[in-house]
Amino acid sequence: MNNPLVTINLVVRNGEKYIRSCLDSVRQQNYENYEVNIFDNASTDKTREIVKAQYPEFNLIEWKENLGLGKGQERCLEFSRGEFIVALCVDIILDKAFVRYGVETMLRDEKIGAVQSKMYRFNTDKTEIEKTDFIDSCGFKIFRSRRLINIGHGQQDIGQFNQEKEIFSFEGAAPFFRKKAMESSRIMGEIYDTDLFWYATDIDLGWKMRLLGWKSWYNPKMISWHDRPTTKTLKKNNFDFIKSRKEISKQRRRLSFRNYHLVLIKYDFSKNVIKDFIPFIKRELMLFVYYVMWEPWIFAEVPAFFKKLSRILKKRKQIMKLTQLKPEEIRWWFLE
Repeated sequence: MNNPLVTINLVVRNGEKYIRSCLDSVRQQNYENYEVNIFDNASTDKTREIVKAQYPEFNLIEWKENLGLGKGQERCLEFSRGEFIVALCVDIILDKAFVRYGVETMLRDEKIGAVQSKMYRFNTDKTEIEKTDFIDSCGFKIFRSRRLINIGHGQQDIGQFNQEKEIFSFEGAAPFFRKKAMESSRIMGEIYDTDLFWYATDIDLGWKMRLLGWKSWYNPKMISWHDRPTTKTLKKNNFDFIKSRKEISKQRRRLSFRNYHLVLIKYDFSKNVIKDFIPFIKRELMLFVYYVMWEPWIFAEVPAFFKKLSRILKKRKQIMKLTQLKPEEIRWWFLE
């Protein structure tokens, strides 16, 4: 089939600011065989009213409580008939050829589980939306220290990211999935780890999919724009790091601190941790000093970390039984 059905699943909570620009870009796709599910996570603004009045052709699923991003996406899968899935966030604008290029990429290699677009920034500070040529993300790369960063974040695009290639993992605002890859990633009944609720669910799923033998692929012809609510600048030194941290809410920083370490425990091979112990512990010690000096309140998340640890270890046990990769194969992705 040359034009397989694609399901676009938007999970949203209080998305009144972005819902029109997001869904207008969905409507403008030049690929015709798609369907749309909108999962409303108990919005208290006018999100639902806007969808009902202006986008009646889309399937609106109204929920009475906030299930979080991952659980919302899994609920959407129950209504999804497509072979491929776009897991969309509301602060995204899609280029008109986004879905078409996603399908073309998937059809070239059945082992591709997720496709990452070249994701630019857009600004809403002015009256009209301003699309920029500054990169928000071209996917994730990971270092031996286990530092994870968005490729190209904050850089102006001058063609340095025009090469199509495999990447370590995808950014979670608009990944294009093979539904089969998502379903094969269920561990203890979950594709997205509900113990993480919503922060770091993208790198969690991407790392898991890689261990299970699926590729994450970057296609620069696939374009999107993202209004990232946190950091928007390229960090050049320690002062920039401190400044950028202040742009992030305390809740996000706490979840990041907790979930980052839970993800490492779930997926990292002990053999690789030993080999990379020096760069890893060096970074951990530097961050510990920073937290003590600047964010001591973040350690209030430690009890929640240990509360979830037993379930995380159970999930790790299952994942390690299913993994398709050897430690040296995944370690190839860890950069100096």
